[in-house]
Amino acid sequence: MKKLNYTLNHKADEAYMAKMCHEGWAATSLVEGIWTFEPCKHDAYTFRICYLRGKDNAAVEELKRSLAAAGIEFVSRYSFWAIFRSVHDFQFYTPEEELAICKTIRRPMLWGSVLSWLAAVVLLWLTIKISGWFGILCVLLAVYAVMCTLLGISYTLLIHKLGRKQI
Repeated sequence: MKKLNYTLNHKADEAYMAKMCHEGWAATSLVEGIWTFEPCKHDAYTFRICYLRGKDNAAVEELKRSLAAAGIEFVSRYSFWAIFRSVHDFQFYTPEEELAICKTIRRPMLWGSVLSWLAAVVLLWLTIKISGWFGILCVLLAVYAVMCTLLGISYTLLIHKLGRKQI
């Protein structure tokens, strides 16, 4: 079964996979918000997402092998994330590590958001003053700016939530 569900952070992805698994559907892949599921027993798996940025292919393959030896199955890879599942509960990160990862992810989104909004305003001005053709670029950049903004907000909220749990 395929379903469209675009979440804005990896913890939301984990929650979505847990919800679907509770309903009897195990995630098998994720590509740009399109999830693929296969039938499974209700609550058969725990799904976790691993942050892969900075790891080369050899390191990722070694991670998969070591996790497989511990009974944790690789499911799918998307962008700089990998989905894993197990019949047992498991965690990849301590709360402190999770918080640090979220801050690392959020940082470029905030800059990307500010810079893309500024560039969109410049393109809007060019559209009005010079040519309507700049409007195409303006719309594309505005869509990118919206995505950066939403992702930045999502990770900011997640950082606050994780920070409150540590107190």
